[in-house]
Amino acid sequence: MAKDPLLVITPPATLSFPHLATAQQPKTPKPGQKPKFSAALVFDAGANLAELMIAAMAAGEKRWPGKFADMLKVGAVKWPFHKDGEFKGYGPNTTYFNARNEDRPGCVYSHAGPDGKPAIIPVEKIKEELYPGCKVRAQVRAFAYDNESKGVSFSLNNIQKIGEGARLDNRQAAEDAFEADLSAPLADLTKLGLA
Repeated sequence: MAKDPLLVITPPATLSFPHLATAQQPKTPKPGQKPKFSAALVFDAGANLAELMIAAMAAGEKRWPGKFADMLKVGAVKWPFHKDGEFKGYGPNTTYFNARNEDRPGCVYSHAGPDGKPAIIPVEKIKEELYPGCKVRAQVRAFAYDNESKGVSFSLNNIQKIGEGARLDNRQAAEDAFEADLSAPLADLTKLGLA
């Protein structure tokens, strides 16, 4: 079977604004618009985005044959790649794009499960494991749209956690936020039947 030129595995990225456990309704939903699972994928300066850009160009060309490149040059269509990552707090020279899907993306770890394939992240652990700032790769599919506006975007098919990273949401673990009172007696768990 020939490779789908619109389906791409991204290079390593930092996950931002993940809504992967529960679909989110848009802030100003339009009639009939369904909630979507989504995330922003942030790529460091120098990341090789060539395959993603080729897929985006192919999606635009498929929708507007022979016209897409010119439409892009004059700003008649939206391009999915954003270069204002530093302004968003992602760091200098970063590039990012948003990907979404009405269906929950498959979520896996990089280590193998019992079947030798990447282990599946249980649904109840998705929010904890796929936090803003962790390192991921994603399988995305480029597509063109033509509704109130025209452009190219990416559908989020699957996501793989490949590493930890500094949290982008500045959330701190409770045990790191407070100091323990070392003069307080330890809890007696035997009275609770827990020891």
